[in-house]
Amino acid sequence: MRVALLIDLPPDATYHRATVEALHHAADALEIDLDLGVHRTDALPFGADLDGIDGVVIGPGSPYRDEAAAWSVVRSARERGVPLVGT
Repeated sequence: MRVALLIDLPPDATYHRATVEALHHAADALEIDLDLGVHRTDALPFGADLDGIDGVVIGPGSPYRDEAAAWSVVRSARERGVPLVGT
């Protein structure tokens, strides 16, 4: 399963580490092969169509570096039926 985590906090921030660890813990418990991509909102490697993304997590840290990109991902996920969780 390919999941995109959008988070603008530094990798050593408590909430960043906790979010990544929680996603890996859940995947392990469910025996799911997780391909977790961690991305800043101002450097998204996938298009607005979310090609190849099975789920999205919007991490804590508002205001985001690129708030328009964050909202674009939320809108695209809703329109395309891609599961999305905001923390």
